[in-house]
Amino acid sequence: MSFSSLPQLLKGNGSAALAYGLAALPGRPRAAPVLIFAQGRSGSTVLESLLGSTGHVTARGELLGDGHERTLFPRALLRGHARRTGGRSLLCHVKIYHLTRDRERAGSRTLDPQTFLRGLAEEGWRIIYLTRTDRVRHVLSGLVAEARNNYHKLDDRPVTTAVTVRRATLEAWIAQRRALEQEERAALAGLDYHEVVYERDLEQAAAHQQTIDRVLDFLDLSHRSVSTPFRKVNARPLREIVANYDEFSKWLAEMGLESALKDEPRAALRA
Repeated sequence: MSFSSLPQLLKGNGSAALAYGLAALPGRPRAAPVLIFAQGRSGSTVLESLLGSTGHVTARGELLGDGHERTLFPRALLRGHARRTGGRSLLCHVKIYHLTRDRERAGSRTLDPQTFLRGLAEEGWRIIYLTRTDRVRHVLSGLVAEARNNYHKLDDRPVTTAVTVRRATLEAWIAQRRALEQEERAALAGLDYHEVVYERDLEQAAAHQQTIDRVLDFLDLSHRSVSTPFRKVNARPLREIVANYDEFSKWLAEMGLESALKDEPRAALRA
């Protein structure tokens, strides 16, 4: 594909057309843009919401996510969007598979994640790397979201959805999450970034202010109070989340993950 392809591909997409036009201008955005680099179900929406509540950033979500797999020049598109935010920093999040697997499935040219991130860093982007350490809960988060057909929660009503887990699915998803983290860390090698860990920094509402204060320090921005409307979906013991808990717990023990069973109900996120 080439720039000659742009008119047809941008037909009816004024936002992308404007972004590409702004990307061609010399110089950098007035405020350094911010990228959250994370896997799905890692808390990126909560983190974006908390940062957005400070008023320092304009949150734009997944600019390279679903529906944007065939974006011709992803880095230029992000650069152009960053110029539209005026004195605020653009904030968006990108998953490593937005650059690789998703583009390949859409028949588009894949991107090397390290080259992509390094290019953004050279243009002045600040990178926040968000991870999860509890891989069992990470996998269950995705399964429950699919069963609910809803990936977010904005109220305090209890969730009662329970899922039946298959061992093959559990093992495959845990292996995939591990592999993706290895790829992410390889892509980030040598770059300056701030790491946020979901369980330590986002899962409990009491940690939110200190977490965002540390992020704002990294971004050289002043501290401001934060809030989020999002609530935690799976604030329950695993026994209530997994319908076939007895065999599930046996599998975890056989996989050397029995420590995941020593859990208590997780406090729901509160603004």
